[in-house]
Amino acid sequence: MFNREEISRAVDMQERSYLLLQWMAEAVTKGFIDFRTAHEYSSLPEAATEWILEHYLNIPENARVRKSDISEFSALFSTYLENSFDLIEDPGKQLYSPDNHCFCPLCSWLVDAPSLNTKKPTSSDKRKARKLKIAALHQLAISHEINVDDAEIEKLVDDPELREPVSLVAYACDLLQRLKGVAVGPAVLVLWRGFAWTKEGSPKQKLKLSADMILEGELRLKEFVLKCATN
Repeated sequence: MFNREEISRAVDMQERSYLLLQWMAEAVTKGFIDFRTAHEYSSLPEAATEWILEHYLNIPENARVRKSDISEFSALFSTYLENSFDLIEDPGKQLYSPDNHCFCPLCSWLVDAPSLNTKKPTSSDKRKARKLKIAALHQLAISHEINVDDAEIEKLVDDPELREPVSLVAYACDLLQRLKGVAVGPAVLVLWRGFAWTKEGSPKQKLKLSADMILEGELRLKEFVLKCATN
């Protein structure tokens, strides 16, 4: 189902996008980021691409990708923002440029970057996350040529003991789609918390997503799907 090289690349870009988010928020606070290159663009991925290219050498190495990867990275980065954060209604008196009054998607986001709140998934987001899990298990079964009933797939998705590998594999499937600019919203946060948070509802300390984690999750789920296989 997952190609090690492909999923390793996606995980690396995911980590770098988060590091870029942190760096950008700090840069905005210090007032040394120039937003002019983003003003002519109306779509966030395009604006992000131009902005990254303009500031390429200033971006820390651990938050920077090869120039040949910038298009996909920008697509992922833009969905990361859409999926994960809300702007605070009153972000304060921070101004990034008293001479420019641009409200394009990128500029408005950058202005409020230090005042972003993590989105709070709704019941609808949780239902969407469940559908993503079901779709991921169907994809796993098909890729391994395993015939399994829909009802059995749903049982696996709802099994508390499989919460982590199911969420992990579904998150990885979505991560590959985000490289194409496909965003599903806060349902991704539900998937993330399914493996990155404890059952009690707190983030796991020092957890670092890796390709090995995803591939091991796939292997574990494959064994369970095989047990549910129909003749």
